[in-house]
Amino acid sequence: MEIGFFGATQEVPGSCILIKHNGQQLLVDCGYYQGGPVCDERNYDDFGFDPKAIDALIVTHAHLDHVGRIPRLFHKGGSPKIYSTEPTKELARINLDDAHHIMQYESERCELELLYTEQDLDRVFDKWSTWGYRSTTEVLPGLKATLHDTGHILGSSFVVLEADGKRIAISGDVGSEINPLLHPTEALPTNLDLLICESTYGDRLHPPTASRKDQLRAHVERNYKQGGVLMIPAFSIERTQEILFELNDLVEAEGLKTGPVYLDSPLAISAIAVFQKHSFNKEMMEFDSASEGDNNIFAFPGLHVTDSVDASKRINQTPGPKVIIAGAGMMNAGRIQHHLVRYLDDANNTLLITGYQAQHTLGRRIQEGESPVQIFDYQVPVNAHVEKIESYSGHADYNKLTNWITAAKPKQIALVHGDKSAQDAFAAYLEQHGQADIKKPALGDWLSM
Repeated sequence: MEIGFFGATQEVPGSCILIKHNGQQLLVDCGYYQGGPVCDERNYDDFGFDPKAIDALIVTHAHLDHVGRIPRLFHKGGSPKIYSTEPTKELARINLDDAHHIMQYESERCELELLYTEQDLDRVFDKWSTWGYRSTTEVLPGLKATLHDTGHILGSSFVVLEADGKRIAISGDVGSEINPLLHPTEALPTNLDLLICESTYGDRLHPPTASRKDQLRAHVERNYKQGGVLMIPAFSIERTQEILFELNDLVEAEGLKTGPVYLDSPLAISAIAVFQKHSFNKEMMEFDSASEGDNNIFAFPGLHVTDSVDASKRINQTPGPKVIIAGAGMMNAGRIQHHLVRYLDDANNTLLITGYQAQHTLGRRIQEGESPVQIFDYQVPVNAHVEKIESYSGHADYNKLTNWITAAKPKQIALVHGDKSAQDAFAAYLEQHGQADIKKPALGDWLSM
């Protein structure tokens, strides 16, 4: 086998790994670059390989930095068979449909062609098959693949590939702490010749998960007392559901006063239906926006679901205190941008960051203290309180990753999906724990097995 690295090399977005075996080619993931708007010109670049030569594609999970350029692959003439878990396929469909809608606006603004068409999307899902965890499939002649649960988002997987007596694993994204909505991360198999591993948080530890509810409570209470607007930009798949789950408990079990809470994300609303269908705890998933509680973990008194543009605009007519949960999580697109334009300049308001902010995104610039920031055609002063809860991260920190890796003792490790500083720190930490052969491939690098 030969393994090529064509994205997420010494940076986070753009996951794309190419495996060549016996004259055929397999991709694992094919994701967006998310350092800027959807029309980031890197998404239009050549892949670094011939899309028409790809025979099969395995998708680890449905986040755009892992699936966003799959329709582009088809737009450029590719037509591989695609494999994933069933929840990943369903979440990828709603994610890519949403991305295409945003792209139509962005492409006009940037004066670029559409990255892909609706016809490309249809062709992608016509070629997409699913199978379950711990089932093995021959994805290419002589190359077998098995998916295992990473506990990152619903349906997320790491991939174990076996051919010619060699065994390699590709981590996808590894989940953080135990999440009541997900299964825990499965153990890596032993006797790995190579582990290709994400390193997003390879340079930091997360605070205890238990503390995040206390922090969320404190931010909501403070916002309520001062009559402000609490804006929570959240990834529509997984992060939003976690926040709703914890708000549900805080409101119904503890009587927390919030003011109106607006779920302003059609994508997140659609994703909840996939959770209802596939969660291992279906009794918790009976979502109904009119519910007054009981066993409905995603709905509580005061929650308003704004699935239309008009309903989203009406949020502005409600005075504070109020809470707005909206996508996108890195603030580089989506409805959150409209709320930022309206509320970010008011010191009475709060912006609560709950996830990783990639380099060059609007979220990263705000997090690092830039002010004013440009949103649409506006220069918006950042006067609102900017807060962050680290423990909502969906990515494992270096402690969990190290324990996960050292239990399997892979012969060789290649770090991807992490900024260079995080990879350098994580490689040093792994070496302290007995892992000797660690690589940090650059874009276009190859390994032979």
